[in-house]
Amino acid sequence: MSALPRIVVGCTLIILVVLVSERSKTLAGILSTAPINVPIILWILWGQSSGDHIALQVVTRSMLYGILSTGLFIAVCWFGFSRRWSLPHIFVVGYLLWAATVFGPALVRRLWERS
Repeated sequence: MSALPRIVVGCTLIILVVLVSERSKTLAGILSTAPINVPIILWILWGQSSGDHIALQVVTRSMLYGILSTGLFIAVCWFGFSRRWSLPHIFVVGYLLWAATVFGPALVRRLWERS
């Protein structure tokens, strides 16, 4: 099966969250962090890998690392909005912290091993 129908499903879900946000910001926030992207990505990768469980195990382990970083990104957004930072400022600080938590440990490990 082509990845296109799966991508369309993902876009449809995102549009639904936007429509829900017009009625309830709280529900939109909860739905935006629901595991919507994860099943879609796994569905696409499952189709591309012919059901290779080992490859998908590696991907899902990496997703666990990403959850912490995403949580920190959201925390920075919350903090920035509470301090009335500009949206670009919030995104820059959030993505810097996200990148530091995703890539920082591996970078430190490599530098440590070189010395």
